[in-house]
Amino acid sequence: MRTHGRDVRFRPRPWAKILEEVQDSALWRPDYRYTKAIVSSVIDSGRADDLACSTSLLDLMIVPTPVPQPPYGLVVVRGPVSVSRAPTEGNVIIEHQSLTGHHEVLERPADEAVPLFWRFMIEKFGIEPPHRQ
Repeated sequence: MRTHGRDVRFRPRPWAKILEEVQDSALWRPDYRYTKAIVSSVIDSGRADDLACSTSLLDLMIVPTPVPQPPYGLVVVRGPVSVSRAPTEGNVIIEHQSLTGHHEVLERPADEAVPLFWRFMIEKFGIEPPHRQ
């Protein structure tokens, strides 16, 4: 059977450590603010234990927990200097890399990053942020 999933072990990193790194990046690169907003949103939502994250050049790579064994699909939030597919200035790219090869890639204005991120978490992993009152 052919799969389009990742075939390397996923190595999660603590969300708090990633937040430290993106906070530093957001200071010298304002276009990283959306990355900081997404990471902060995960931590503030209380869903950090339900989602595992790794980084690559400050692209965020997210899988549900427990962390799946290869092959697996994942969601990638592309940073402004992403080697793979950098967004145009002022935008964010969020990409679902599916096991079936039916990938979904959306590019939207950076101020839509957090709601777009949660849309992907709900649709792809069934993980919702807690409802706010």
